[in-house]
Amino acid sequence: MNSSSKISVLQMGMLLIMTVGLANHVTLIPLLLQTAKRDSWIAVIGAFALMVAWTWVPFVIIRKTGQTNLIEWLGSHIGPWFASIVKWTAALYLFSLAVISLRETTTWTKVTYLPQTPLIVIAACFMLLCWYTTNRGVQSIAISAGILLPFVVALGYFVMGANFQYKRYILLFPLFTNDMVSIVRCMIYAGGGMIELIMILFMQHLLKGSVKWRHLLFLITVMAGLTLGPLMGSIAAFGPEQAAVLRYPAYEQWRLVTIGDYVAHVDFFSIYQWLSGSFIRISLSVFLTVEVLQIQSKQKRVITTNLLCLLLFIAGLLPVTDMTYIAYIHKYYSFTFFIVLFGSLLLAGLAVFKNKKTGRRL
Repeated sequence: MNSSSKISVLQMGMLLIMTVGLANHVTLIPLLLQTAKRDSWIAVIGAFALMVAWTWVPFVIIRKTGQTNLIEWLGSHIGPWFASIVKWTAALYLFSLAVISLRETTTWTKVTYLPQTPLIVIAACFMLLCWYTTNRGVQSIAISAGILLPFVVALGYFVMGANFQYKRYILLFPLFTNDMVSIVRCMIYAGGGMIELIMILFMQHLLKGSVKWRHLLFLITVMAGLTLGPLMGSIAAFGPEQAAVLRYPAYEQWRLVTIGDYVAHVDFFSIYQWLSGSFIRISLSVFLTVEVLQIQSKQKRVITTNLLCLLLFIAGLLPVTDMTYIAYIHKYYSFTFFIVLFGSLLLAGLAVFKNKKTGRRL
């Protein structure tokens, strides 16, 4: 790949913070609260400790594969059959991330601030933006993330500080009021969000610089913080029982914000935060799906991107009730956690074994 079409490690970090951060900040919070309520924040800390150890797994893969295209490396070192399995599994995983994000975003938009707008119009407008950016390439997605992220971060600190007057952090205690099964399940859900860091393996060949372990450690720490912040804030603001029944706890915190006696209803800022994260997440997921499928021809890449965006648009309009969707999400994050964990350990083992045979060192 031409170096001019690659991105820096910093840009990669911003992309992953926006991409994985949306799920950890929005999609996961209701699941965690419903599963372990007051103990959910302890479960996130426990999951974070385990995921810090796991970051060595993708780091070993990145080093052993020489930061080349993972699918091509597997094809030449393991075999085309194994590369094909990984390719289609990864493509399905990445595309599922985009489907969930579109569904979550369109539903939230319809429920909160555009109740009279047809769902098809909301999905079409949003998908057109993602489709255009995806076709422009990874650099366009990375530049967009670089522009949007600072404001997203600033607004996050703003809502946290503005609502401090309403928060009672004593509600975070006492600990371990739920059974250990619920806490472990909560850890799995939290891990299912953080483990999306695996996306870096499918974009390692798009990077100009070398990925260090400290980069992965920083990213997993940020992802844990993006989960822990709004989670603890929701419990402190609404109480564990009330927070557990809220559909969008992070958004509800915006509705509490007041500035003095005359400024209120600034929750429109949450629209910027949510749409920015979802826009980057969907665009990057679709782009990486095409990248993983190893489509080289520019014309074929455009056709494939168009087809994936169309399928994504259709999937976002499927008549699925919210209760069915939530039940699916519970199963999805536990299932993908174990699949990605097992798959990453298998890839790391194969990479180490193949490099020992060729005499390469980490």
